[in-house]
Amino acid sequence: MYFVKLLYTYKMSRYRDENTESKVYVGDLPRDAEERELERSFGHYGPLKSVWVARNPPGFAFLEFEDPRDAEDAVRALDGTSVYT
Repeated sequence: MYFVKLLYTYKMSRYRDENTESKVYVGDLPRDAEERELERSFGHYGPLKSVWVARNPPGFAFLEFEDPRDAEDAVRALDGTSVYT
C-alpha cells in the first residue's frame, strides 16, 4: 500500500493562458505508478483532461480535471489517503 499526499496546485500561474485551478499534485507514488491507475482512482470525481506521471525523478504526478470543482472534490476526499493498494 502506498500513501498519497494531495495538494491543490497554485491558483496563479506564470503563464496567463494556463489554468491551474483544476490541477492536482499527487505525491509519494511508487516508482512504477501508472496513468491508468490514477485515472481509475481520480476519474470517479469527474472527467480528467490529462494525467502526467513523473519518471525521472519518479514519485509524483499531476492530474488536470475538466472542472475545478471536481479537482476540489478529489482533494477533499482523497487527501492523505492511499489510492494504491
